[in-house]
Amino acid sequence: MKEKAQWFELGDKLAQIGDDEYFNDFLRVRHLEAGVLRLRPGEKDTQTPHDSDELYYVVEGSGFLEAGSERRAVKKGSVVFVPARMPHHFYGNKELLVVLYMFAE
Repeated sequence: MKEKAQWFELGDKLAQIGDDEYFNDFLRVRHLEAGVLRLRPGEKDTQTPHDSDELYYVVEGSGFLEAGSERRAVKKGSVVFVPARMPHHFYGNKELLVVLYMFAE
């Protein structure tokens, strides 16, 4: 069976995030997982370290990312690589923060 391309609209994926959730994994194929994170002001990012490397792309908003012992500001257009098993989380956003993430397996 031949694989087909898959098309996604970010707005649709954001709309599928429930009020009591903050992310949506929308793609999982052989060696790649992708999703979108929506963090409202005051909402806590509760993620724990992952077994896979991860790449973040900030689509909208600004805030901060703590990765290991480093803390840096992120904003629209920021791209951050976080190695597997490194503790990390977003925080301090005063506006809606929308982040596209991709895991490599």
